[in-house]
Amino acid sequence: MAKKRIKKPARLTRVRAAGLSSVHHRVTVPQAHQTAVMGMHQQSQLTHAGKTDHFDVSYVTGLGKTGAALARAILQNCEREYATLQQIFGGITPHRLPFIVQITSDGTGASHSSCMGTDISVGGKSGRAVDFIRSLLVAEADEVFMANFGRGWDCGASNGEGLSRVLANDIYRGVEPAGFISSNSWLNSPRANYVEHTYPSDTHYPSIGCSVLFLNWLRFQLSRSWTAIVASGGPTLAATYQNLIGKSTAWQDFQSVISAHFPAGKNYNLKTDNPFPL
Repeated sequence: MAKKRIKKPARLTRVRAAGLSSVHHRVTVPQAHQTAVMGMHQQSQLTHAGKTDHFDVSYVTGLGKTGAALARAILQNCEREYATLQQIFGGITPHRLPFIVQITSDGTGASHSSCMGTDISVGGKSGRAVDFIRSLLVAEADEVFMANFGRGWDCGASNGEGLSRVLANDIYRGVEPAGFISSNSWLNSPRANYVEHTYPSDTHYPSIGCSVLFLNWLRFQLSRSWTAIVASGGPTLAATYQNLIGKSTAWQDFQSVISAHFPAGKNYNLKTDNPFPL
């Protein structure tokens, strides 16, 4: 009997034609590219740059000297960043190490295959600052830490995406391009309550903006450590606040500070996701 041919889905065919071996579903992308498709390139398209204890780094050969320079920059700092994240997440060691990092010619951020996925694609053209490219790797790596850590932190939802960004932005401060700043998206919106309600997406900028402001408020206004904040995690940011502060008034307390300094009805253009302390 002749074998029946199975037709490949059109999307998968297009991705393979572009030289990608997998489509990534957890992303850190700017507001203008919320539907960006990123993934890992085939080995034939890559130049291996080096490895450390926890990272194996390559770059798309077509990037040439730019790719080589970005790879060297990542290799220079990645173990220091790993140690920082490991301390924040209570000393755990994630599964599926090492991180397999590919620097690509993409300009729309970074991605990995799942919250647990240690296969990380970093768009080498996502920003002019080398430290921002480094911060994209931190954002994806800390999502792997939170997936292994648990306690309600979901990298595919607004609370986890917020955490991944604030940790990366604290390690590399002031380097994110305007398109990656999310706080204005929430401040200039109807300001829905994403503290008591977690939004099930990592690309919905109003909910991300609320999350990063809330988490930075905990860290830099209320002076709680990232280690304590992470250890207090829950399915909502309100639950995290309850565990951390011992109060059930997270939304009201946060809103009172935000409303006093950023009254609703105005248009804001913050240059950072961390305006604290106020």
